[in-house]
Amino acid sequence: MLYWLPRLCLLLIAGVVLGFGLFPRTSEDVAYTLLIILVGLGLLSVTLHIFPPEKH
Repeated sequence: MLYWLPRLCLLLIAGVVLGFGLFPRTSEDVAYTLLIILVGLGLLSVTLHIFPPEKH
């Protein structure tokens, strides 16, 4: 479960940001925000793959 916890928290934060409209609601801004979130999740996955938490 700890492996998925950062991803779940990031998706929850993304939902709050988009749901409460903390960013402008243009489609370009929403797409840019989602792209940044996906890149962050990708980097987190790569980091956890290279440095597994069980070994450090």
